[in-house]
Amino acid sequence: MRKSYRFAALIAISILTSSLISAGAPVTVASATLPPAVVLKPVVTGLTQPVFVTHAGDGSNRLFIVQQTGQIRVFKNGSLLSTPFLNVSGVAGFTNGGSEQGLLGLAFDPNYATNQTFYVTYTITTGNATFPYGERLVRYQASTTNPDVAVPSSASLILSYQKKFTNHNGGMIAFGPDGFLYWGTGDGGSGGDPDGNAQNIDVLLGKILRLDVQTAPPAGKTYVIPPSNPFFGDADPAVRQEIWAYGLRNPWRWSFDRSTGDLFIGDVGQNIEEEVDFQPASSTGGENYGWNVLEGNRCFKPSSGCTQPAHYVAPVRVYDHGTNDSFGCAVTGGYVFRDPASPTLQGVYFFGDYCSGRLLALVHNSNSTWSSKVVTDTAYNISSFGQGEDGALYLTDLTGGQVIRISQRTLVTAPPFLSEAVLDGTVRETTENSGVGGPLNATAATLHVGDGPLRRQWRAVLSFNTPSLPDRAVITMAHLRIKQASISSSSPFGTLGSLVADMGVPRFGPSAGLEKPDFQAGATKTAAATFNPTPSSGWYTGAVATANLGLINRTGRTQFRLRFTLDDNNDPVANFAEFFSGDTATAADRPQLVIQYYVP
Repeated sequence: MRKSYRFAALIAISILTSSLISAGAPVTVASATLPPAVVLKPVVTGLTQPVFVTHAGDGSNRLFIVQQTGQIRVFKNGSLLSTPFLNVSGVAGFTNGGSEQGLLGLAFDPNYATNQTFYVTYTITTGNATFPYGERLVRYQASTTNPDVAVPSSASLILSYQKKFTNHNGGMIAFGPDGFLYWGTGDGGSGGDPDGNAQNIDVLLGKILRLDVQTAPPAGKTYVIPPSNPFFGDADPAVRQEIWAYGLRNPWRWSFDRSTGDLFIGDVGQNIEEEVDFQPASSTGGENYGWNVLEGNRCFKPSSGCTQPAHYVAPVRVYDHGTNDSFGCAVTGGYVFRDPASPTLQGVYFFGDYCSGRLLALVHNSNSTWSSKVVTDTAYNISSFGQGEDGALYLTDLTGGQVIRISQRTLVTAPPFLSEAVLDGTVRETTENSGVGGPLNATAATLHVGDGPLRRQWRAVLSFNTPSLPDRAVITMAHLRIKQASISSSSPFGTLGSLVADMGVPRFGPSAGLEKPDFQAGATKTAAATFNPTPSSGWYTGAVATANLGLINRTGRTQFRLRFTLDDNNDPVANFAEFFSGDTATAADRPQLVIQYYVP
């Protein structure tokens, strides 16, 4: 790999006409579905500033929790051991004086079960007036007689660097599927990367490094640089060949998908945008994630009209801080969910925001786009995520001093609610385009929707009484289902637009009974559901939009008004559909409201 990667040789891929840059090229990731909700259950409490949780991969199923204050705690057989696995708070140079300083990273050797080797990262003071701070990567051994403690005297320095400021230390370390040790470093701190470290491949700051710590190094060395690193053998001796990827501000937490080997990076933004970056398992390295030319998808330096730097890869997800950081202010990268005990969450990438406590989910769609949502708002300061040996996914709450397990919510599908026969029926328009209800029929076995040869509309009202739902039920899905009895020779679907359902909570018009004003009465929500135009086994289904699920009455009645979106197509031909009503003799043919929910 040649010097073409150098920060000074920025190659113009495109000049922006605004301060935004579009997402990167499509990638290949297994498809998953955004979850409606999750269960968050504290499993470890009584911690001090937990910033990471992981496992040793040795079959013990222990959890190892990193405390920023310098200790690694062990959670074993349901109990938090009183004696730390390791305590580096007394090590010469160690500091946790700044809010982003302390013991930051922990990674167990892939062969830990046999070699008892693990690695940590922590921040230091250096005594250097120009570069007074730094970070160390250190190897340790666990005791061969007591597996729950390490041997402090086994410490062996692998690599360290110096820096000017206390913040933006990164610190995450993990072994990749290739067996190499990866280390995420911040840009050196202050604000805005004043020294341009992230784009400078002569320094280790603002990077993800890739080291071989298992092959015996040459004399005088503590690690081997993998020949497959993108800058290996660069002609310029100043280039740091340890670099795997660059252009990062503060990649505080990142992870490899334990099933696919794909890499997800949560890179903390400056003042406006947070970002999640993606690197497929097939990558050969050298990606430039844009900082400090860009912050997320926005130009940073300069603030507009910037040029994409060489080898730029755009984030797959960004979010703005919002007014006064109302949405968030610091992304905490997470993990792709692989806990077999919660199959509905498989393949979902969970991440969070430290400031707001929001837990978010990200999935890759079959059309090569990405979708994301806020899963829940929490009261946690989400400092990290981590996985257990069994695949269980956890998050750590810094100020609450706890580890919380994430698992799938148990969803309940209620028995179908049937439309109330005494309250449903059809109302017909008085005259063409009057928009006023006239003749009605509350006892017919079928409901008319559409128009007749005189171009007067029919609208149908369905009524569902749902007090059997738990008062605290959070509805995740609601489908309105109606079964076709007949349809005019000129189908209303398409001719009259879409068949939709308005919602009236708890009713349309002045009373629950069918009445003329139900035709034109104001709706709590218009077009709350849209029906599929093609029936399945005679049934048409309209999914209530997610934003409208909260309108369903848990303590009483919800009414739906069926109508086609085109009021008048000005033809003298009947365009209508008949659906079975709540009065039909066969209960299995009556209109249904199918609801899925969970109780928090």
